[in-house]
Amino acid sequence: MKKANAWSLALISCISLWLAAAPAWGATAPALSEVRVFKVESARCTETIPERAQGTQMCTHRGPTKVSVMEVGLGNNPMGRFDGAELNGQRTPVCQVGNISQVCNGAGTVMGYIYVFDVNVEAPGWFEYTNSSINGPQNTLKTLLNIR
Repeated sequence: MKKANAWSLALISCISLWLAAAPAWGATAPALSEVRVFKVESARCTETIPERAQGTQMCTHRGPTKVSVMEVGLGNNPMGRFDGAELNGQRTPVCQVGNISQVCNGAGTVMGYIYVFDVNVEAPGWFEYTNSSINGPQNTLKTLLNIR
């Protein structure tokens, strides 16, 4: 029987480390395909925002306001702004479980996120959300909404 030399043992160790660090084999992360504001909530009212809407319609939002953004696919640089000022936000992963999309609870595959941004609306202004896809085609998507 042949003896293993130091180089072959080193190669096996390197390959083992590489495989241990690699992600689990399965579906690739979905590219970012959609971002949109779907809800604006303030003390005055809650509005569900239809697709392709350019602004809020039901009421005048003032004071502490929450802006909810749906993101389909995975991004790596989320940024929410109101009139150019960066906002703090929280994100919640959404998983695909069979034919249903739901908040992740240990089942399914992450297919996007819901972001909720806290805005202090003192006057009408523009909310903007952008993110860049985590993988090919690494596109950057943006949505704008005029909050009245």
